[in-house]
Amino acid sequence: MRVYNFKNRIQVVLFFICSLGFSIDKGLKEYNNNNFQEAREYYESVIEKKSDDQAAHFGLGVSAYQQGDMQSAMEAFDGIIRNNTPELKAESYYNMGNILYEQQMTEESMTLYKKALMINPNDSDAKFNYEMLKYQLQNQEQSQGENDDQKENNKQENSEQSKQNEQEKKENSDQQSNQNQQNEEDLENPKNEQESNQQESKQEDQQNQQQQEQMRESEQENAKEENQDRLNAQAILDALKDEEKINKKRQIARMKSKKLEKDW
Repeated sequence: MRVYNFKNRIQVVLFFICSLGFSIDKGLKEYNNNNFQEAREYYESVIEKKSDDQAAHFGLGVSAYQQGDMQSAMEAFDGIIRNNTPELKAESYYNMGNILYEQQMTEESMTLYKKALMINPNDSDAKFNYEMLKYQLQNQEQSQGENDDQKENNKQENSEQSKQNEQEKKENSDQQSNQNQQNEEDLENPKNEQESNQQESKQEDQQNQQQQEQMRESEQENAKEENQDRLNAQAILDALKDEEKINKKRQIARMKSKKLEKDW
């Protein structure tokens, strides 16, 4: 944003002063020499004589502005915009916009630049300042929107995490409570514990008994198979013995037959 240059704008003031037949040579001279207090005092003296002198009000405003007295500058410019002098009104709106911008009142400053442009659309400085601030605000709003979205997402994630932690905490608490209650019941009622132990012992005895029965059945089955194998082996031996006896009888018969044939 440009800083207001009084020399670039003073021609507007001189035009109206000359047209009214007054002279502000002393005020302009003091201002150009950076004697802002002397220039201000001169314009104040002019206003005392002629309170509706818009050019003197404008000179007072820019002098106070250069001194850093923003309140007096704003009051001087505000008095001008209530008048029907278009050129000085546009200049006053512009300078008031500068003052508010320096006070970081961006939106209010944009409004004043826009009013200056409505009176003088050819004011390139006012247009530049207005567009620049508009661009800054758009970027700020976009960044703020992104930050708000991120904050909302973080808030939701934190909320969900908090709910999950609470749920886990509740579940752990319930489990601990149930365990404590069970322990208390066991302590208060040892009979239940004894019955439980007896039941477990009975189950173990039943399992052992079933295993023993299975082992006996397996041994019996093996014994049957061994007995059957012995019977089969004995039958084979008996068959072999019978076969041997038959062979011996056949041999004896042949021998007898041969002997009878010889004797005959």
